[in-house]
Amino acid sequence: MSHAVALARSFAAEIGILYVSVLSQQVPLYDQVKGAKIPPNASTDPVNFAKAILAEAIKQVPEGILVQTHNEVGEPRLLITDFAAQHGYDVIVIGSRGLGTISGLLLGSVSTYVVQHSPCPVLIIK
Repeated sequence: MSHAVALARSFAAEIGILYVSVLSQQVPLYDQVKGAKIPPNASTDPVNFAKAILAEAIKQVPEGILVQTHNEVGEPRLLITDFAAQHGYDVIVIGSRGLGTISGLLLGSVSTYVVQHSPCPVLIIK
């Protein structure tokens, strides 16, 4: 978050924080493969969980910097790039989970996808 704050200060910009809820991670893989729909109770309370995450993120933004929060549900790679395009963001600041080359190849890398498909520059924070 400190890098996004530094950019916002430097350019008198607003910060948009996007949290993507991935409900499919809470449904057993076997059920997903069978084509089962995600039940409404797949998570105990995803809305309030997302609100808590976003509230913690806002605490890291100093006064004087405008910030908006957003919560979307779905595939992070697609949502991040689509959201940035729809809202006309100038830059995406995203963390790298540091999975390493092999794990990144096997699991897929959100940050790599975002770099390749982003409508704007991407700053990856390690």
